[in-house]
Amino acid sequence: MAEVEEKVVMTPKCKTANSTTLVIERKAVEPEASDKIHVAGGDHTGIIINKENNYENGVSEPCHAQLEFYVYLVSGATGTHTREARALRFWFKPSMTPNERPYEAQAFFRELVSPQDFPKDYVGYIKKIMKLMQHKYNQLKLLEVELRQEAAGPPLPAYIEDSVLNQTHDHVISEQRVLDMIENAYPNPLTVEDFVTAGKWSKAEVKDALESLEEKGLTRAMSEGLYVRQHSVDTQVVKQMPQLCSSRQPSIAVITALYCEKQAVDAMMDNQETYVRYTTVGKLNMKSFIFQELQKLRL
Repeated sequence: MAEVEEKVVMTPKCKTANSTTLVIERKAVEPEASDKIHVAGGDHTGIIINKENNYENGVSEPCHAQLEFYVYLVSGATGTHTREARALRFWFKPSMTPNERPYEAQAFFRELVSPQDFPKDYVGYIKKIMKLMQHKYNQLKLLEVELRQEAAGPPLPAYIEDSVLNQTHDHVISEQRVLDMIENAYPNPLTVEDFVTAGKWSKAEVKDALESLEEKGLTRAMSEGLYVRQHSVDTQVVKQMPQLCSSRQPSIAVITALYCEKQAVDAMMDNQETYVRYTTVGKLNMKSFIFQELQKLRL
C-alpha cells in the first residue's frame, strides 16, 4: 500500500469577540472535499482547509518556541486603526533537536515578516504561513496561530506628522520639534523640504535648527541634503544583510517601532551589530528601509 503523503491542514480552534486561533499542522491524510472541507488544487495542492471549529488539541507538551508581534490594521470604511497582537506557537518533529528549534522558529518568523512581501491581509498572512510550512520548513509539525485585537482608536501618527500633531499649532519652530521628527523617521532620512511641508516652517529656520542639532551631535547630514538621527551605536549601511554562522545566531528578536524604544533596548544589550539596508522602490524614488538588529545577548 502506497504511503500517504503529508498535507498541511488548517483547522479553526477557537474564536471570541476579539480573537481567533487557528491550528496548522502537518498530517498524512487523504480527505475528500465536502461542504466542511476544502481540498486545494493547482498551485496550492497539498493544502487542506477545515471550515468548522472541530480541532481538539492533542498536544500535551508545551510549545517548543513562541513568538509574538504587533500590527496596526486600518479599516478601509472608517479609517479606524486597531492594534492586533499576532502570536505563533511552534511544535517540531522529534527528529529536530531542542537546540535547533529556536533557530528554526526564528528563521520562519524572519521570512514571514520580511518587509519585501509582508502579507497585507488575513488571507495573505495565513496563506504565507501555510506555504512556508508546506515547502520549506519540513520539520515543523504543528503551528498555532493567534490573532488578538487589543485596542481601536485614532491612527498611529505617521513618522513626519507625529511630532507636529502632538504640538500646538502655532507653527513656531524649535530644535526639539525638528529632533522629534527625525527620531520618528529613523532610520529613514528627511530632507529640508520634509520639515517645511510638515511644520510649515521656512527653509532658513529649518537649516538653522538642523545645524544646531548637528553641532550637538544629535543629527548628521547624509548625501543629497538628507538628515538622520546620529545614533550612539555604530551602524553599518550595507547592500545586503549579512549571513550569520550558527554559533553567532541571535536567540531573541526584539522589534521596536519608536526611536526611544530602540534606545531602551540598546541600553540593555552588549556586543551589538546594527545593519541598515536602504532600497529604492516605487515611481517616486521613495526611500524605504529594511532594518534588522542582530544581537548577541548576555543573559
